[in-house]
Amino acid sequence: MTTTPIRNALGDWPARIATHTTAPTPDGPTFDEIRAEDDRREMAAIRARQAANRAVVYTRRRPTRYANANYELLHADQNPGGKVSRWWDHGPRALVLAGPARTGKTTAAYAIANHVHSLDTWVMVWTAADLSAALKPDSGEPLAYDYATTCPLLVIDDLGRERVTDWWLEQLQRIVDARCANNRRLVVTTNSGPSADAAYDELVNRYGHPVVERLIDDGGVLVLDGPAVRRVISDW
Repeated sequence: MTTTPIRNALGDWPARIATHTTAPTPDGPTFDEIRAEDDRREMAAIRARQAANRAVVYTRRRPTRYANANYELLHADQNPGGKVSRWWDHGPRALVLAGPARTGKTTAAYAIANHVHSLDTWVMVWTAADLSAALKPDSGEPLAYDYATTCPLLVIDDLGRERVTDWWLEQLQRIVDARCANNRRLVVTTNSGPSADAAYDELVNRYGHPVVERLIDDGGVLVLDGPAVRRVISDW
């Protein structure tokens, strides 16, 4: 029988072992200082791997349609007064993008998400239906709740198109409560009538005051009510 040896890259461990086995000199670092520096390096490497993995997850999950969404491509009706493009740097904690269907709300949300992602900041995007499914115990995504509550930017797309149950209301309440309590940024898109009051009333009718008040606490509602954004092919 032929056996194949298991190979495991040691990285910089040989040098680190040599450092630990060398007696410290009076002018050199102590063993405790060496251990502390090793720990700092290890934690920095772990954080770098986590950031890289999160970036890969974002790009893999992002629909191809929105891969190139950016502020420059938004129509004036999708970025009224420049409020979308300046939200991350100067806007309120939460942003609800509301208005009639097909007015470019998801594109505007992904323009924000792509910009924040380009800053090497952790972004998570789910549709409301996908987030509800991911939170279930048998979903295969055991960290979905932790990700939804701790990432610096969470985008919930198409809120209002998912099936609303008591279980989902409880999960949504927990998420918006946690993000509000820790001042973490949130973008939500939802179909509504062409006014902020209509958007608020429709959200309350569907989710109740406690959820909506936390959803928009220290936040703003921006209604996109321009003409429908459609890509129609006439020649083929």
